[in-house]
Amino acid sequence: KRNDRYVLNGSKMWITNGPDAETLVVYAKTDPERNSRGITAFIIEKTFAGFSVAQKLDKLGMRGSNTGELVFENVEVPFENVLHEEGRGVEVLMSGLDYERAVLSGGPIGLM
Repeated sequence: KRNDRYVLNGSKMWITNGPDAETLVVYAKTDPERNSRGITAFIIEKTFAGFSVAQKLDKLGMRGSNTGELVFENVEVPFENVLHEEGRGVEVLMSGLDYERAVLSGGPIGLM
């Protein structure tokens, strides 16, 4: 944290649709000593200063969706871009997985 915002630094490789996304949900450690309770979810816009796609990866025949490396160099994120609450990013992640599991269960039981 710095004043009225967070500052993100780091990179993440192998992000599906990363090179094409306009808006991203990014999970970052905001309090490493709290383990999973120290992870916060952020809404990041492609236009934020310091955010970039370093490379678009060339995959062996898998060209249906672009994959790349995302880089964060002193990306300033306003407090209002925290998704849910500070330190509750794992809850955000798990709620998305719960929804995904429900949607994907339709195929095996013949609903899709």
